[in-house]
Amino acid sequence: MNVMAKVSTAKSFLESEHSPVYPLAAALVARDAEALSRFYVEKLGFERIGAEGDRITLGAGGVGFLHIRHRPEASANSGRGSGLFHIAYLAPTRAELGRWFLAAHASGARFEGASDHAVSEAFYLSDPEGNGIEVYVDRPRADWRRNHEGVDMTTGPMAVRDLVQHAAPGDEIPRLPAGTRIGHFHLQVGDVDRAATWWQDVPGADITHRRPGARFLSWGGYHHHIGLNAWNSAGAAPRDPDVTGLDTITFAIREESEFQRLPTTLGATPDAAEFQVREPFGITIGFRKL
Repeated sequence: MNVMAKVSTAKSFLESEHSPVYPLAAALVARDAEALSRFYVEKLGFERIGAEGDRITLGAGGVGFLHIRHRPEASANSGRGSGLFHIAYLAPTRAELGRWFLAAHASGARFEGASDHAVSEAFYLSDPEGNGIEVYVDRPRADWRRNHEGVDMTTGPMAVRDLVQHAAPGDEIPRLPAGTRIGHFHLQVGDVDRAATWWQDVPGADITHRRPGARFLSWGGYHHHIGLNAWNSAGAAPRDPDVTGLDTITFAIREESEFQRLPTTLGATPDAAEFQVREPFGITIGFRKL
């Protein structure tokens, strides 16, 4: 079974995907891939799409976007090196996010926070191997406030009571809503300015927001497809490939102008349908033409 062929290529109306380049998939290295995948399925309602070799693919609505690689010999991630801060999964509607939260909470998932970011509403938690998770919904793009630097994103308390009062009907079985995709990746690096410069100069993302110790970037005016911070990782060396955590992140390229530009900019074969590079902190970045 070619699970990679099932990665998100379906038409979507999510704000994150209204861009020439946007997040497509992620792969994690786990010491126990089966146990970790059970957490995502049983507690958070991910769908098991399939398995091939040492990799299990999870997703929603028949579309895979999270790959978990089994590496029992990998060292446990300290949480202070370069790599993943969280993967953010974007739900299609606020009502579906509310229904998902109620069922995930009933399943025993341990939430670590719930925030209103002005552009979005988000829940936060971690998986059993320490990988950060965000599940969120966007507000309409027309409602995003902007300033001279970009998008005005804030962090305040989410109106959880209102969210659950307007939740879609359903039972208490966790199900990640069909149509959910990865909306953005938040990475931790040793130096945010160096990392942000790479994302601007090489793949061509734009800075959309700045805050102390963090930068946010996107293509096509989205609030952010990439977050970068050094809150736990200042001065960290490039990611050690022999530890658990983030293995790769993959972006879709959907506009012809980017098809022509990115392979050349990134040093790939001009007609390559898929290629990978490493950013300055050792994180492998894939790009795939749709």
